[in-house]
Order: sequence, then C-alpha cells, then structure tokens
Amino acid sequence: MPKVDMTIEICGMSGDGTIAAGGILNEAMSRAGFSVLAFDSYPAEIRGFGRCVTHSRVGDHEMRALSNKTHVLISLDDKESQSRIPFLAKNAVVLFDNKPPSYVDAASSIAAHVEPDVRLFGMPFADLAAAASGSTRGKNLAALGGFAALFSVPAKFFHDVIVKKFKGKGEKTLEANLKSFDAGYAHAGQAFKGLLMSSLALPERESDEGKVLISGNEAIARGALDGGVKLYFGYPITPATPILEYLAKALPERGGKVVQMEDEIASVGAVLGSFFAGKRAMTATSGPGFSLMTELITHGVMSETPAVIIDAQRGGPSTGLPSKTEQSDLHAAVFGGPGDSARIVIAPTDVKECYEYTLRSFQLAEKYQSPVIVLTDFFLNNRVEKVGIPEPADAERADWNVYPEEAGRGHYRRYRITETGISPRAVPGMEGYLFNATGLEHSERGIPDYSPENHMKMTEKRHRKIYGALQDLPAPEEFSAGDSLRVGVIAWGSTFGSALEAVLTAQEKGLKVGALKVASIFPYHAALIRRFMEKCEQILIPELNYEGQLANLIGHLHKKDVIRLNRTTGTPMPASMILEKIESLV
Repeated sequence: MPKVDMTIEICGMSGDGTIAAGGILNEAMSRAGFSVLAFDSYPAEIRGFGRCVTHSRVGDHEMRALSNKTHVLISLDDKESQSRIPFLAKNAVVLFDNKPPSYVDAASSIAAHVEPDVRLFGMPFADLAAAASGSTRGKNLAALGGFAALFSVPAKFFHDVIVKKFKGKGEKTLEANLKSFDAGYAHAGQAFKGLLMSSLALPERESDEGKVLISGNEAIARGALDGGVKLYFGYPITPATPILEYLAKALPERGGKVVQMEDEIASVGAVLGSFFAGKRAMTATSGPGFSLMTELITHGVMSETPAVIIDAQRGGPSTGLPSKTEQSDLHAAVFGGPGDSARIVIAPTDVKECYEYTLRSFQLAEKYQSPVIVLTDFFLNNRVEKVGIPEPADAERADWNVYPEEAGRGHYRRYRITETGISPRAVPGMEGYLFNATGLEHSERGIPDYSPENHMKMTEKRHRKIYGALQDLPAPEEFSAGDSLRVGVIAWGSTFGSALEAVLTAQEKGLKVGALKVASIFPYHAALIRRFMEKCEQILIPELNYEGQLANLIGHLHKKDVIRLNRTTGTPMPASMILEKIESLV
C-alpha cells in the first residue's frame, strides 16, 4: 500500500504568484524523490482578475489521475480559497495568512468557514516576506516555506528550484525570494513546534535517474524535435501556445525554423507545403483553430500529402472555454470535412505518450501520406508528470517515405493503385518524376477525373491505405484478468488515467472489472476492442464530452448498448466518479 499520497492545492487571485508557487512546489517535491502529477487552473483572460488554483498530487507510487480530495490547502487569498473548502479531505491542513495586508471580514476569512476537523495553521505570509525582502510580493514563497517546515521537507530542495528559477533575473531578485522562503520556513518551525506533520521524506526509493518533470506540451515539443521536425508553423491559441514558445527557442538550435503565421489556415497550409517538398513540419492548435484547418486537412487527404497536427482540445463549441479541459473534438478530428476524408487520429493518455506519439506521427504521416492528428486535451497539455524519456533509437526517427522505383522514371504515376493503397511518393526536384497534386478527384497521374469508376477506385485506395495503418498504430491495452468481467471500462485521452485508477481500486475490492485503453482513435482496432467487449457483461465509456463521442464511434461493436458516463464541467474526470459508477453497475 502507498505510504504517501497527498494532494496539495495553492489558491489565490491572478497576481498572487499562485502558478509560480505551484511550479516551485512540484519541482521541489520531484527533487525530493516523489512522483508528481500536477495541473493548474486559471482564468482565460491574459491579465484579468480571477481565481488561480494549482493541484499537485505527490506520492511514493505512480500517479495516474488527480484526486478530488485535497489534503493540504495553501490559501493566498481567503475569499477565492473558500471555493476549495468542499474538496478538503477529513483532517485536511489549511495554511492561510492570519495577518493579511488589508482588512478581511469574517465572511471572507477562510478560518470562519472550514469544518471543525480541518487543521488551521495561520502565518503572516505578507509580513514575513516584507520583513525579509522589503516587499510583500514574496508572500507565495513565505507560504511555501511554511508548508516545507510543517511537513519536514528539507529546505534544500526548494532552494535549488528557487535558484534555478530566479538566477537569471538578477542577484537582488534571487536573494529576495530565497529570504522570503526562509522566513516562512523559520516562522513555521518555531510557531508550530510540536504540531509538525509526519515527515514527507522517503527513506528508500527507486532511483529517479533519467526521469524529468515535464508538461504534456513540453513532451510534445521534445517529441517533435527528436522526430526531426524542420519547420513549425503556428498561431497562438490556448492551450497549444507553449509548444510554439518551446520550439521557438529550441528548433533554431537544431537548424530548423519557427514561423508565427497570420492564422491557422496559413499554418496548416504551410505544413502541407513543407511535407510536399520533403521536409518534416508540424502545427498545433485547439478546437477553434482546428475548425479553420478542416478544408486544408481534407486537401491533404485527397492529395495524399503528409501533415502533423496537434489538436489540444478545450471546452467548446466555438471559442468555448479557453482555459478548461474537454474531449469534444473527436468527431471533428475523425470526420471533420467534406466527403469520405479518412485520416489518422491518435490520442495519448499521459505525458510520456505525448512524447512518444508525436515522435511517431512524422513517420506515420510519411508512410501513409496522410494528415496525422494527435488529439490531446487541456488537462494533458498543461499537466506535469515525472517521467523517463529515453533517447530515441535511429529506427524511431527514420525516414518512412515510400519513394518511387527507378523503373517508374519518365512515366511516373503518383497515385498508382496498389494492394496496400500506398503509392510511391516523389518530391519536387526528383528528375523524371513529374506529377500533379490537386484537391480534385484525379487519376493515377493526378489528372482531374470525375468518372464514377475512378472516384470509386480512388476512394477505396485512400481508405485501404488508412486502414492498413493499423499495423503501425498502438493496439488497445487491457488491464484485467480472467475471461469473464462484470464491467469493462473503455477510455481514451487523459480520462484513461482516472478510469484505470478506478478499475484497479475496484479490483482490490474483489470486483470482476477491467479496463481497456484506446489510443488509436481512427482507424481503430475493431477486432481487439470487440474481443474485450465480448468478455464483459456491460461496457462503460467515460468521456469529457456531452455526446459520448468515443461511444458513438465504437459502441456498435458491443452486443448491446454501451453505458455512457459523460461530463462537461471543464475539469478532469475524478477516478472516484468512475468507481462509483462501476460499483452501481456491479
């Protein structure tokens, strides 16, 4: 059984340094040897007012999902932090400023609203920071110092992170932040002597060598770099912008270029043009931008031109909820566009897979001459995890282009009908391999041809090619034992972590349940999914969308209607909700 499993939240207003404090906490706890799974919630406005909350789950075992129960709440703004009171676990700890810079009436004080079993620890965050550094701006660091002392986490881990974060901003800034942290640490050590919590130090733990604390967005960017991307074209949009920012710094160092385009249409057009010329390229967007890309994505389908597109889903429709999570772009990713425009859609379920699937997407795009959509979501893009990312092998970066044979020189057929549906692809400049590329239906040579017979043959060819990609796409992964299950849970994207945690908990209770991870959204492994369904009395599919979009896509494979658990609150689905549904079905 896990010895450490703690969820820590920091809540404040925009401008309180909430997100910065959460980032320092996450890295410090990671350096202390803990597994970390973290996620931030913040307003959609760039510099507006609003509540900011960091959620950090730390423990001595792998973290698959966030918990909906908070064990430690650090309040940087009492009024905003009251919204987190319903999520406090029994005997939770609340750290708050008991001497705020401005008057706080009883109705706004968090101390007046928590349940009696909550353990309150008041500290003068702002005063401590002001006395130590001359400014109250370091109150978030003083609060972190209080937390570290209260739980006997060595200050060194926080010092190392603070130095790393602020050393580039000048000695004065660095010193002010270190002093603010130390002031909080010293105050808590004295004020709460005899009340300190159990130490969070891990006496023995596995080596963390090779593991790093990174976000889904950073993992995507690193996967693109290791995948040999040469050009990135993008337009800023939440939550995909950090990919653009990361690559803007890193890609030029590898001889590539990043171009901020005028819009998403231009971005995907440039990606198609780059691949057409033989250079690996990528773009990343979210739902509103993806909708603008649809016409050119289907042009890539018809002209059989590779492209790599990251769709970081957020709440919709339209501009929707920019800083909230959802899984409601599945229909758009798989079916969006006119005609039968089949393309490859894959969906990572954790930060490591964000890296792995982005790395692989370039090879898939080249081999199957198709747009490849990597379908993530706000929670997955912004959350951070401690993961190991090995150096990719040469085979994982290799060129997967299918080039024409020498025998075809001079009479090259770009869209030759083949058994696999994959035609040899020349790139401009290859002498003797002249061809047309068009969004119109065309013959094997690329000449427009609207005849019924040709359109039927070419439609079959394009779909045969895409369905053939299953051999290179991740197969469903099953987590169950036995040939007969009461309930089978099928999930995708970031929700799979919650589903797996719920299923493992149910199995510990003796329930005959199992989980299936589906990462290849289209084409999907119908036979393997059906095989899992056949051993289950009932199938439950939890999703962060209203319609049950994966259920719509694969539900017909089951012998009876699947059960849908749909949620559109803008927040990740808690494992407890899925577990409750499993138990009700059993």
